[in-house]
Amino acid sequence: MTLRLEHLPPRDAVLFLRHCYSFVNEGWQHAVREALPDQGFETRFREACTLKLSGWVVSQPREMGLGCGLSTASGVLHEVDIVVQHDPVMGMLELKNRPGFPPDKNDVIVFFAKMLDYLSLTPTLLRRDLVPIFMSSFAFDSSGLSACLGLGIHPVAPYLRPLPLLIDNARRMLFEIESGLMLGQSDQEAFDDFCSTLNRLSVTLAETAFNRRFDYLTDTSLAVNTPGELPTRTLGDDLRVLNAECTRLIEVFKAATASRSAN
Repeated sequence: MTLRLEHLPPRDAVLFLRHCYSFVNEGWQHAVREALPDQGFETRFREACTLKLSGWVVSQPREMGLGCGLSTASGVLHEVDIVVQHDPVMGMLELKNRPGFPPDKNDVIVFFAKMLDYLSLTPTLLRRDLVPIFMSSFAFDSSGLSACLGLGIHPVAPYLRPLPLLIDNARRMLFEIESGLMLGQSDQEAFDDFCSTLNRLSVTLAETAFNRRFDYLTDTSLAVNTPGELPTRTLGDDLRVLNAECTRLIEVFKAATASRSAN
């Protein structure tokens, strides 16, 4: 089984997405809560970025201007929760820790509109690899997940890896197989099916990525490409199923590796 890489951002972006997923699933579970509306979710994550991401520039709390002193086409500055930069990668994050109110389509669309407002005045942002991320400590509702996929935003939540991270995990598994790791027939077939679905999802969503949806033309102009109408509800269901299967396969590969080592 081969993997198509249409939707895989640069390696630094994948590493940062892994950092986000690790924080939601592990770091935040052991973090000190504060008497704040988000219980300190944003603060703890910013601290984790500062401590663990050597060489990355992390925006300050309540920093406007997209972490770069930029203005907007509307003339109104917006606060994007966290902006991280490691040239050429620029990650832009919306964070939600909202018990009982999972992120929905309106949350996602407002986040998208903020980024578009900055981009509409400064097309040169497209010279960077833009990685918009919506990170939640609780599961997305179906409309929120659909909006993320349709707008090229990477959703991160407990047990919900974004597509590039799933592809990266699959590549690691494929490397183990090509290096001689043996799986049972049913697990090998399941892995092949997993890769096949990943390929399909990657091709379908490729044109939604910011650096493909928007094209830099000049310092004062950009083009917008339309990927067409997508069945984002179904794609969201596929992403959830892929995540569950990825978690299962990771355990399968761990067991197979331990068995190989024992022999």
